[in-house]
Amino acid sequence: MNESLLPALRDFLAGAPALAEIPLRVEDAGPAPGTGGLWPRGVTVLTRKEDVLGGVSLRCRAEFLLRLCLPLPPRDDAQALRNAGRLLSLQSWVAAQSAAHALPAFGNGLPQGETLRAVDGRLERADAGGTARYTLRLLAEYTEVYKEDTP
Repeated sequence: MNESLLPALRDFLAGAPALAEIPLRVEDAGPAPGTGGLWPRGVTVLTRKEDVLGGVSLRCRAEFLLRLCLPLPPRDDAQALRNAGRLLSLQSWVAAQSAAHALPAFGNGLPQGETLRAVDGRLERADAGGTARYTLRLLAEYTEVYKEDTP
């Protein structure tokens, strides 16, 4: 996974209609409603294949966490429905972009083999002051290819 991926993923997500007018940072979402934060949670190697020339292909899964801080006044069902709809809309948008292969490059393998899923969207907590924090896990699967002469 390349170093420029996190800003590229942030910029990609900023293009989602569900996140219009919500600035995303590569950090935790702040306490102000209408902010979002994105950060990595790690990479897992799913499979490792070595060819006869010493090249290695790793199938990897990178996990990211997107946290949104949204307004949610107490007992405001209409706002709660808008917030939930925003999460569902974002998950659908990510699925459509993944299906269309319109993702940032995660690895250096074939782009057609890369996927991104948005899962586990949920309300993390709500406070009496009218602010709620929502989280969404983003799972990217991709291939990294290392040739014998690659350091």
